[in-house]
Amino acid sequence: MTETTGKEAKTIHRLLEIGKIQDEQKLENVDYDIMPIDGDVIIVDEMSMVDVFLMNYLVRGIYLGTKLILVGDSNQLPSVGPGSILKDIIDSGEITVISLNKIFRQAAKSKIIVNAHHVNQGEAFIAKGSMEAKDTEEDFFYVNEPSQEKILNQVISLVSGRLASYGDYEFYRDIQVLTPTKKGMLGTKELNKALQDALNPMTTGKQEKSYGEQTFREKDRVMQIKNDYDIFWERKTTKEVGTGIFNGEIGTITKIDQEEKQIKIEFDDDKVAWYSFSILEEIELAYGITIHKSQGSEFNVVILVIPPSSPMLLTRNLLYTAITRAKKLLIIIGSNRLIEFMIKNADGKTRNTGLEFKLIKTFE
Repeated sequence: MTETTGKEAKTIHRLLEIGKIQDEQKLENVDYDIMPIDGDVIIVDEMSMVDVFLMNYLVRGIYLGTKLILVGDSNQLPSVGPGSILKDIIDSGEITVISLNKIFRQAAKSKIIVNAHHVNQGEAFIAKGSMEAKDTEEDFFYVNEPSQEKILNQVISLVSGRLASYGDYEFYRDIQVLTPTKKGMLGTKELNKALQDALNPMTTGKQEKSYGEQTFREKDRVMQIKNDYDIFWERKTTKEVGTGIFNGEIGTITKIDQEEKQIKIEFDDDKVAWYSFSILEEIELAYGITIHKSQGSEFNVVILVIPPSSPMLLTRNLLYTAITRAKKLLIIIGSNRLIEFMIKNADGKTRNTGLEFKLIKTFE
């Protein structure tokens, strides 16, 4: 958001100054003291990720007369916590809604955008490019491949330099591999080991640190997997300092200091932070990440693998969310059978919520 608007953007938690929050797995509603928001207009992006507790804190911090603009896509994955806030607000019909559902001429040139709309409407992909044709004008490729081993080989080939034929794409700067699952050959655990060996093998002089089931090396791509409000950071360019690294932030390990027992990570937004070995459970390898973890982020190039998995994971909104993470180039590798199943699997997991009903009653 900061890149797009030129204005400072904050997480809702940081904006409301509610400090450390409960672990994402604990769905407890804590009665925090909310810091009122001093602003005439408040814009909240990625509203589909906001649960009922967080929305409660937000509206309690807004003065009467302030304009609240919610931006999001209710067809993406729902929030981790309870509720279906954005969908309920839209379905109530009581709040002014502007739907961006037209594909204009410039956007129509992008097969990523066109196919995202097709998937959202339950339709099959169109205009699937062929990677063998080396067509650098295409931004969407689909490879029909049922073999998980061959999918893995394709991914390693693509990230190891094959994508250079399609543009100036460098893995650490541009490319992200996405998968629906953590388990199996194409789940994040095994995928990260394979991609780490291909892209960042152990060499003489390179430091590494094993922690649990993971081995971290200098130059590894890593992700913060929980909110930590205490980690000190400094921006390299502006010398700005602050505290707090949040769930989903991605960076690169630039130094492992065995004597001081610390790892230095440079994040994509130019923050630099040192992690003591004792808190390495807060990070994990991020050569490949789950689609759930990617929500709220965008990448120049997305390589999406679709392995066999639970029907609860292989849903239309998961596929739609993954497609819309790509800005310049999207490559999907999976079987026709699984892709067709995902496009048809629109039911998802029903959430029993009362917000839509309460909004209708309130405005009667």
